[in-house]
Amino acid sequence: MPRTLEDIHRESPDSPVLRGLVSVLNDKLQLRARYDLLEYEAGMEGRWECEALFRELSRTESEQITRLGSTLTSELRSQDPDR
Repeated sequence: MPRTLEDIHRESPDSPVLRGLVSVLNDKLQLRARYDLLEYEAGMEGRWECEALFRELSRTESEQITRLGSTLTSELRSQDPDR
């Protein structure tokens, strides 16, 4: 069964690096979730530059989330090769 970020965070008390990866990944996921609404609101107000900025920030966050997720997966596999 897949583990949640909260599970990984709780199961890694001795690893500040894993806890940091989980924490940053969680923060970035929450932030990215807000960008669609912010982009929509900027568009509704006719603030095209802001709308484009939020769209670009969302893409950038997505790329960073992918990298963080891949690194976290790799680190977890190296700790527990049976998973």
